[in-house]
Amino acid sequence: MFLRKLLRLLYSRVFIIALLLIVQLAFVLTTIIVLNDSYWAVALCTTVLSIALVLVLINNQEQNPSTKLAWILVIVLLPIVGATLYLMFGSHYASYKLRKQVLNVVAESEGVLPENQEVMEALEYFDPAVASQSKYLQKTTGMPPFAINRNDTKYYTSGEDIWPDMLAELRNAQKYIFIESFIVQEGLFWNSILEILTAKATAGVDVRVMFDDLGCINTLPSNYQQKLRSLGIKCTVFNPIKAHLDVGLNNRDHRKIIVIDGQVGIIGGINLADEYVNKKMRLGYWKDSALIIRGESVYSLCVMFLQNWNLYNPKEQLDYRSYYQPGGPEPKEALACIQPFHDNPFDGEHVGESAFINMINAANHYIYINTPYFIVDNEMLQTLTLAAKRGVDVRICTPHIPDKWYVHIMTQAYYHPMLKAGIKVMEFKPGFNHTKSLVADDKYAFVGTINCDYRSFYHHFECGALLYNTASIADLKADFLATEKRCISGEQATINTPLPMRFLRTLLRLFAPLF
Repeated sequence: MFLRKLLRLLYSRVFIIALLLIVQLAFVLTTIIVLNDSYWAVALCTTVLSIALVLVLINNQEQNPSTKLAWILVIVLLPIVGATLYLMFGSHYASYKLRKQVLNVVAESEGVLPENQEVMEALEYFDPAVASQSKYLQKTTGMPPFAINRNDTKYYTSGEDIWPDMLAELRNAQKYIFIESFIVQEGLFWNSILEILTAKATAGVDVRVMFDDLGCINTLPSNYQQKLRSLGIKCTVFNPIKAHLDVGLNNRDHRKIIVIDGQVGIIGGINLADEYVNKKMRLGYWKDSALIIRGESVYSLCVMFLQNWNLYNPKEQLDYRSYYQPGGPEPKEALACIQPFHDNPFDGEHVGESAFINMINAANHYIYINTPYFIVDNEMLQTLTLAAKRGVDVRICTPHIPDKWYVHIMTQAYYHPMLKAGIKVMEFKPGFNHTKSLVADDKYAFVGTINCDYRSFYHHFECGALLYNTASIADLKADFLATEKRCISGEQATINTPLPMRFLRTLLRLFAPLF
């Protein structure tokens, strides 16, 4: 049994690619070190380069201070290796080609979404704080707010809850189905979806599936896209993994989007694999969330999908406007809004982090946060602690059973300053809390794919939706309070931590921006 698993690992795509990348990196570093030891001119150049890079980092006003400090430490402690690693993986322009392609695709989609000025004016009248957040999102992403009826969104507290409704919505598709996911894995969940997609494609529905190559490297066989295409399903692999050093490999498509006929959209944390619907128990009970959206606002999700699709299908270049479906009747109730938005690592804005900070600053009574990882910079930590100190009830729920031990250690490193400030930190004891949500003051909330960590804030393609005055906001609050009853406190989780582990937490937190 052990030998079989070992052979499977050695012949796996992930092992072969990882091995080739390590060999290339080792070759580059060894060459530089040997030259540095053999020639005084090379040694002088590498020393000057290291000093220059440190000065550049210090003077860089755009880069996050925590990230700058981590790289400076690496360069100072390992002058030759650190400088090389920074040039390869930390430089702002390291992934120039991918950056240019993404920005071109985003620019091509400018103006396809309505501005909805009347909705913004109504928001300013009812709630200036929410209007300010909405203006920021529209200015930085081009995604406007949409007025909706209060029941046009439905919140789900787990993957198994949304599963039957997801299948029902897919069965109702008449024109097109777009699916974008970080992880897809063959099993009960995905196969039940694939059966419907195959039938719909056969019936003439435009079915498109896009998945992240790294996210699926261990969950799908090689060239799985060929299987889907043979079933009549159009398929694109996002940012394919190649066996050569490329910093762009770090930028993954972490979005989870389903769009059906431009009138039904699904977003949230749920990937298309059995553990997300608790048909496969890997880390205890898998706690997650999702949101079904109806109406004209779904067009924003459609545009997000098409941007990434066109990025890898330049010859096809789908027309955004041809997929627009006019909204239904005008909302007849008190103003309720939804604003789907996206984030990408090349737009010069940390939209996800800024949106979270804006929401925390706007909270007057409470803000409840679900996140599987909590690895943040000083700005986010200060925003949370200041909110608690001014009397806001701040609560944060993370997992008790981790999927990555080192990430869990770094998450726990933040507990002490938050607890000291009066923030209530807790861990979901039955398993893994994969939910990504914020809810505040009974009036606004966020649901999406964004984790409270550096990878989501700075490296990944993400998405989510800002909700205002919708009925689902009460469901988000109720879900958090119900989850809280199944948690242990942050004090309980860390009270008997031995000194070596506490030291490791501190050390890992220092280098957290590099993970």
